[in-house]
Amino acid sequence: MCGEIDENLEVNNEILERFSILAGMLGANGGSKPKPREQDLSTSAGRSELMDAVFHENLELTLSAVANADEDEVVDSIASHAIALARLAGFIAGQLPPDADLFRSVIDAMSAGHAETAQLANTYGQSQAGHHH
Repeated sequence: MCGEIDENLEVNNEILERFSILAGMLGANGGSKPKPREQDLSTSAGRSELMDAVFHENLELTLSAVANADEDEVVDSIASHAIALARLAGFIAGQLPPDADLFRSVIDAMSAGHAETAQLANTYGQSQAGHHH
């Protein structure tokens, strides 16, 4: 029983470390406050800038909350944040008329974010392999 608890804590610590590293690769450090911003939402670049800022704000908040979770609750904290943010994305998307078809864009963005994790992990793994030579 005790060995199982130790193993679970080790897995939680590994997951937290990986999450912190990958979030850091995207510029998050779990402690900074977002800066006020102004965007011109009439342009594609302005909308992209807003989406990037919202993404990073929520990544910072999530990283900070996960880092402050009890050692044995890291996985639950990450999972809870993922589910809550997905729910929020669905709720926000539901504010627009059905013909806006925002739901498909939300699902595409969620899939892209999931794939980005694997890409970042691969990049990080390759950089670490280079440091051991």
